[in-house]
Amino acid sequence: MNQRSRSKYILTVFIAVPTIVLAGIVIGLSSPEPPFSPPLERGESQAQEPEAGVTHVELPDEVRGIYWTAVTAGYESNRDYLLNFMLEAGLNAVVIDLKLDNGEIGFLPETESLQEFAQDNPVIDDLDQVLDLLAENNIYRIARVPVMRDGAYAVLRPDAALRWPGGSIWQDDIGSLWIDPAYEDAWDYNIELAREAYARGFDEIQFDYVRFASDGNISSISYPVYNASIETKNEVMARFFAHVGGTLREEGISVSFDVFGMTCHSNTGFNIGQRLTDVYPYTDFISPMVYPSHYEWNFRGLGNPAENPYTIVIMSLTEGVQLLETEIAALTAQAQHKFRPWLQDFDIGAVYDSYKIQEQIRAARDASASGWIMWNARNVYEDGAYYGL
Repeated sequence: MNQRSRSKYILTVFIAVPTIVLAGIVIGLSSPEPPFSPPLERGESQAQEPEAGVTHVELPDEVRGIYWTAVTAGYESNRDYLLNFMLEAGLNAVVIDLKLDNGEIGFLPETESLQEFAQDNPVIDDLDQVLDLLAENNIYRIARVPVMRDGAYAVLRPDAALRWPGGSIWQDDIGSLWIDPAYEDAWDYNIELAREAYARGFDEIQFDYVRFASDGNISSISYPVYNASIETKNEVMARFFAHVGGTLREEGISVSFDVFGMTCHSNTGFNIGQRLTDVYPYTDFISPMVYPSHYEWNFRGLGNPAENPYTIVIMSLTEGVQLLETEIAALTAQAQHKFRPWLQDFDIGAVYDSYKIQEQIRAARDASASGWIMWNARNVYEDGAYYGL
């Protein structure tokens, strides 16, 4: 992606993290060994109490957020720069990666069963200090937890990894390793990580890559657990959403799930197991990635979707609400409030200047969404786009 040289906030450390932006489905998406502790019994609660002195920031009436990589959170100069930018622009929420692109945990967990998955020298070596700083500035803190794309887990738990027919570990188009979505121990691993994040001070846990793999030689994947003759991909993921979202919400931990933007337009599951109707009952918020650049050319007769940011965003959110109304009789106002989309601040398909960014935000508001979060993989956000909103 080419970033413009003019009026951008450039961080002092270049953060080259592959992005959910590049993980679109090839349907024209309008888109990183000690024994493992036994998994929890289904329904068993082991929620951690917040540590002494930990306070949680109240959910804003409208979430206005941006994304930080673990590298940004771990470097004081970078996070201070972006925090000042957020405060000046009126932004009130941040999504922070807890795992790196290879799946390693980017901070030192206190939960013993999580520690083998952490970096030897975690990039966020002062997580509690970071969370305290954000809380002092009344910033709502969301922990981003990628689930199925997790190389660290695939290596340390090889019986969970997707395989090539010959037995070697399968890789997607960009070389990432994936785990079998039907491998239930991994569900509980990510629940445990969510519990620790909440106990340390995060206010909400957001799960990403909650799906079957979509990019690469999909037909060659050998699944260690998933059996298509017994269960569909949609059924596997429906159980996942119910277990992960249901368990954490019962413990009083706020949960959100990232889904592809196209899930707003169809309830088929797109061969990856993502359906709004399966997510909706078990989450506080749904974050569809409605990046206009990720919709196929001439989607709904629009020509280049990236040049139509308002139309793409409001169409997607509106149709998502309608889908939920039709399929599960969701109440309109409740469905609208559960949507909190990911929006685009990067130059794919078109130059995303302040106008295009603000048009997406206007669409989210016109669709009565509860807020929005802006994505840029390098955490380089458009100067002036967020002021006065």
